[in-house]
Amino acid sequence: MEKILFGLDIENDWPPVETEGVWCERLDGNYRLENTPFFIEGLAFGDIFSAVPDVVNGQIFEFDVIEESGHSVVWMLNNDRLDITKFSEEIESLNCRIEGLPNFSHYSIDVPPTINLEAFDMIISHWEAQGLHFAYPTWRIEE
Repeated sequence: MEKILFGLDIENDWPPVETEGVWCERLDGNYRLENTPFFIEGLAFGDIFSAVPDVVNGQIFEFDVIEESGHSVVWMLNNDRLDITKFSEEIESLNCRIEGLPNFSHYSIDVPPTINLEAFDMIISHWEAQGLHFAYPTWRIEE
């Protein structure tokens, strides 16, 4: 496994970093994503993608998804600094994984294709009402 760097476009001071490193496995000249991205739209855990790192800095600026894993990504902002221990337990009970960048109040949630969508929606709705904010940069679950 190796860490691949993606160059990020910053707009209105977001994201708060210029690059994101993600863990990937090489597969016949392509890559399989082995974690959930915080700032890269269009990629989810397990996706196989092709990309050519920039010759100057080695970062990836463009990629093509060759095979979608079926996983989705939800980003969460916790700007009010709520205690999200209970949220994490609830979301993990649905076999989702959550990783965080607490310094930026930003979290990334891996949503597997086998999710109980009704239960997921109930959890998200409840916590949105509490003040958490959610975005769906890579959503592949069909209702």
